[in-house]
Amino acid sequence: MRRSNRGLRAVTALVAVVLVAGCGSGTATPSASAQPTPLVTPDPHLAAPAHVDDVFRLVGARGLKIIPNTASEGTRGDPVKRITATYNDWPLVLTEFSSANALRNVAKFDTSQRPQRGEAPYIVAGLNILVEYGPRNTNDLQPQPADEAHQKALMNLVAALDPLLGPLAQRSVITIALPGTPAPASQPPAAAQASPGS
Repeated sequence: MRRSNRGLRAVTALVAVVLVAGCGSGTATPSASAQPTPLVTPDPHLAAPAHVDDVFRLVGARGLKIIPNTASEGTRGDPVKRITATYNDWPLVLTEFSSANALRNVAKFDTSQRPQRGEAPYIVAGLNILVEYGPRNTNDLQPQPADEAHQKALMNLVAALDPLLGPLAQRSVITIALPGTPAPASQPPAAAQASPGS
């Protein structure tokens, strides 16, 4: 009788193992209510101090056709590096300073002052990077506003710069609407004031 009890116990143990294993396999199938892992969108904003080479490369990666002309590095202090280029047949200059304070002090970047004779008509700054767009005419007391084509190019440039360097500040002949900053009522955006033939 002892042998039959051992056999019965062995069969019972085997059945129990099979039942437990069978129950466990049901939990391995994915549930219909499982949610996919959300994708994390990387933040494109650069850390200060930003490097002008990175800005130039990332703006170009946004599809803007910018033709580099020259690049020069500062020998001591500020500016650190300057890249001159052509964008939509207008001069584009990107300048790196060691800090935002150096940009304001060395470049004399004052948002209350409009560009003067010999300066680009549109000057935008973010972090420690200064961006100047447009011809520097020394014959006019004040630079001329952009025509319609250059206005569109300017807004595309600003749209590419803002995620990298924003919030942006400006010194412009006509105030342009920067992302997240409405244009003042007394100074409408350039698109409203620039005539297509100018």
